[in-house]
Amino acid sequence: MNHTSAVNGERPSIVLVGMDGSTGSERAFRVGLKIARRRGFALRLVGTFLRPVMTDSSYVPLMNQYLDTVVNEIQEMLRGYASQAEEAGVRTTTRALVGDPGGTLVDESKSARVAVVGKRGRNRFAGRFLGSVSAHLAAHAHCPTLVVPEEWESDTSSELQAPAQQLAHGDDAADEPLSLIEESKPRAHKRRVFANVSDQLNFDSEVVVGVDLGTKADEMLRVAGEAAHMVNRPLALVSASPLNADGHWGPNPVEHNIEIPNLRRPYIEQLQESAHYMSEQFPDLTARWQFFDGTPAGVLSEASRTAELIIIGTRGHGGFPGLLLGSVSQAVLNRAVCPVLVVPTPKH
Repeated sequence: MNHTSAVNGERPSIVLVGMDGSTGSERAFRVGLKIARRRGFALRLVGTFLRPVMTDSSYVPLMNQYLDTVVNEIQEMLRGYASQAEEAGVRTTTRALVGDPGGTLVDESKSARVAVVGKRGRNRFAGRFLGSVSAHLAAHAHCPTLVVPEEWESDTSSELQAPAQQLAHGDDAADEPLSLIEESKPRAHKRRVFANVSDQLNFDSEVVVGVDLGTKADEMLRVAGEAAHMVNRPLALVSASPLNADGHWGPNPVEHNIEIPNLRRPYIEQLQESAHYMSEQFPDLTARWQFFDGTPAGVLSEASRTAELIIIGTRGHGGFPGLLLGSVSQAVLNRAVCPVLVVPTPKH
């Protein structure tokens, strides 16, 4: 069944992978290669590095020699990965460029179907959870961007443990109360049980899509349906909002309890509309929806501990006009421990 839209049909069938020689970019290569093989796409490996600024002209000859050496090293690295891809039967091209890595990948994304990048690379700034390159690409890419995090393993052999969110030092986000308020139907598929994850927030083997008010979601839902088909996993449409009218955590005041149905109604309606769209466009895909009392970033970040994939838009709820990456999207990218696919989403 071909779900490719006319808009995407205009783009070359290319998976773009940003490479910098780090372990993060190696993971991005493996994921990008898997996507290219499953979809029958070509692979484009791009390696870039930032040109150092020199103020003394006497260093120009040395700088030129340095640039030649670095470009040659990048080309050699890319050829090695390209050989692996060609052996796997995937047509591959490479580009070694001098320039801003983030900006270069954004330009390359104009002619790609999806871009893949590691969550952290050699170009990150100390203290930032999301690398500068992956953050820039997710915010400005012209195609969906898949951000691949570090791998994780259970720290015990006696019981299955989900990884913790990647929180900054002193971040109390993990203590945020989250509770399921309403859902379309219970999960039908078999899930693993994690000792440190509640049943309500266990999204094992599911592709989770963050559905937000005020954004045009058809493109994101289409991409989500294609992704779920590709990995052969059920889809969970998730929305969340703190239902305390005062905006503070704690029991809902009695005087506001009557307003809770009104507060959640637009979220439920959008989830129902999204589920209806999925049933029409992807009738053979299992999809359900859930609405939570909690922040969207909190629910989606917690879901990343067990989900197969998280899909979000660039403009998350709470973002400011003019910002290409909303506050929810930034938080989820920073805290998520599973791959996150970021889809450009315009405002209504």
